[in-house]
Amino acid sequence: MAAYVGALNYVTGTIVLLAFYLIPICFVAWFAGRIPGLVIAAASAAAWYVARALVADTVDSPWRLVWSGVMRFMVFAISAILMAEVAERKRVEEALLRAHEGLETRVQARTLELGQANSALQHEVAVRRQAEANLKQLNDNLEQRVAERSAAAEERAAQLARSERALRQQRGILQSILNSMGDGVMVADARGEIILFNPAAERLVRSGLGDIPPSQWLEQIEAHAPSYSRGEHPLLRAIRGAEINGAEIYLRGTAGLEGVWLMATGRPLIDEQGKAQGGVVVFSDITSRKLMEKQITDISDREQRRIGQDLHDSLCQHLVSVAFAGELMRENLARQEAPEAAQAEAIVEMVNEGISEARNLARGLYPVRLEVDGLASALEELAAGVQARTGIACGFSCDEPVCIHDEVAGANLYRIAQEAINNSVKHGGCTAIAVGLGAVEDEVTLTVKDNGVGFPDSLESRGGMGLSIMNYRASLIRASLDIRRGAGGGTVVICSFHNEEVTEHEHAQSNKT
Repeated sequence: MAAYVGALNYVTGTIVLLAFYLIPICFVAWFAGRIPGLVIAAASAAAWYVARALVADTVDSPWRLVWSGVMRFMVFAISAILMAEVAERKRVEEALLRAHEGLETRVQARTLELGQANSALQHEVAVRRQAEANLKQLNDNLEQRVAERSAAAEERAAQLARSERALRQQRGILQSILNSMGDGVMVADARGEIILFNPAAERLVRSGLGDIPPSQWLEQIEAHAPSYSRGEHPLLRAIRGAEINGAEIYLRGTAGLEGVWLMATGRPLIDEQGKAQGGVVVFSDITSRKLMEKQITDISDREQRRIGQDLHDSLCQHLVSVAFAGELMRENLARQEAPEAAQAEAIVEMVNEGISEARNLARGLYPVRLEVDGLASALEELAAGVQARTGIACGFSCDEPVCIHDEVAGANLYRIAQEAINNSVKHGGCTAIAVGLGAVEDEVTLTVKDNGVGFPDSLESRGGMGLSIMNYRASLIRASLDIRRGAGGGTVVICSFHNEEVTEHEHAQSNKT
């Protein structure tokens, strides 16, 4: 209402609407209190100031306008304080009246209770006498029951001893099984504290983290499973009783140790009442499998680059030669004024189109600028090619140079951007795409934004978007991938990469200096 009064003040010009401003201020101060009333008073004064400042030919002095705004704020504030004080006093008076009425009711009730208590006391004396007689008989019965219970307790003690022996035996068998397992097992209680760590789990953790205590090693773990790319860490959820399946995690090595890839499965720890009292997590070492997958991917990328280079160096050059020969033939036919000259010209145009298609294919298979000028130049060329090919506005921005000396990481970041752009073109229904590359210390961030229909609520609703490909490439370089709806619509793909190679390279350069 304060905003509406400000708009009305702007429309009416110099007409004074002070009473209208006081309506929302007094309303809020009466029902919400002094502080909210002061907030609305400040908002009303600001609305008046903006309205007066926007009205043409009404402000002869800025300081006078400011002084008027301050005075109106003081009037509004005093009105809010007075209204809040009146409301508070009225509520206090009502509370005192209710307390007085309640006190009178209590006095009457206590008088009635005292009379009833006197009668009950006399009845209690009679009951006590009867109870004393019954107590003697109960004492005799109790002695007999104590003797019977003693015999039963001795039998139960014997059963408990046998149960404890069986339990210790079962615990020994369970501990032997846990100690002999090749997979790591970790058990946590309801508070998330680790209560059991079998040797395999400690071996896997120690191999990646060294002597870091178990209470801190979760901070060094990175999650890369597609279903856990957003939200709380899967292992934190698992030790609190959530169920996880096949979460791929990476233990970043410390003190010069190599990192370890693990696959974790979590199940809740159930007590006798069927309630979750923690979690059980089983680890499997998949470092060898991840290394093999990376090698296969590297071989595939190298073969893809070789095919692209062959297309560029052999097929494209051969087609260029054919185009030159066709052009010579067309010129000869044109000098002879032969009717076949038009056909020869059409053939030359088709060959030139084939050269362009072959070069585009080669450039897509083998981004030469990725190796020559770096990732930023390759992404800039990719954006320009997409814009030329599709007609969709595609721009690239990089405020500062980003150096990635790891060719595998650079190639995978390039392919992630390429896949994200293809998804936006094919499925996003967008008219503009923005590709960005930046770095803060050793953290490199790649972003791809579009203004299309936006990301679906469920990942399964658009299985053809290539999400698994992007997640897989992100996991190869231990990068985090986040795909979400943009604040203003469209889809945003964010890939963050810990550029350890750059940090080591910079340290080496500084040491040389």
